[in-house]
Amino acid sequence: MIRKCAIDDVRTIIEIINDAAKAYRGAIPEDRWQEPYMSESYLTAELD
Repeated sequence: MIRKCAIDDVRTIIEIINDAAKAYRGAIPEDRWQEPYMSESYLTAELD
């Protein structure tokens, strides 16, 4: 089922994004890499 993401989903989404980024770290350009790859505040702002 596909549904709209909600603020309650932020922790799960962040975990998925950052785990995937770690798996693809060698493919992500170094100038784009940061730890964590996506912050909770950035994702929250994107969902608003």
